[in-house]
Amino acid sequence: MHDHHHEIQLGAAWEPPAPAAADGGVVWTRRFGRPAGLGTGDRVLLVVRQPAASAELAVNGVRLPPLAGGASRWAEDITSLLLDRNELRIAVAVASAIEHAPARGPHGRGPLPSAIGIVALEIVAAGHGTSRPTTG
Repeated sequence: MHDHHHEIQLGAAWEPPAPAAADGGVVWTRRFGRPAGLGTGDRVLLVVRQPAASAELAVNGVRLPPLAGGASRWAEDITSLLLDRNELRIAVAVASAIEHAPARGPHGRGPLPSAIGIVALEIVAAGHGTSRPTTG
């Protein structure tokens, strides 16, 4: 990849929330393709900015470190988890902590509630930002 840093926001096309386990929470699901143009050594970070609610995240069934509500930025390197087609799941334990779901489009998909935060993929070119991302 020729740029040092590129961001792909996952702001729309989230499936309607599904009930989580008996804890009364909900799970949001977003499917996405492997970012095009990744070079050898490029990294893909899953980033959530300004989450108000705490959540559990998983990419392709692999649980990631928990997301703490109130953090300014949460990031995790998901490069090794990526497939051609991917699934991101965000489980919020207390559904009442987030407002009602925003309006949905014609296919039933739409944006996340703002309390979950801004979700994006950050692509970092090889040799740039080599320190491991941290949560919190």
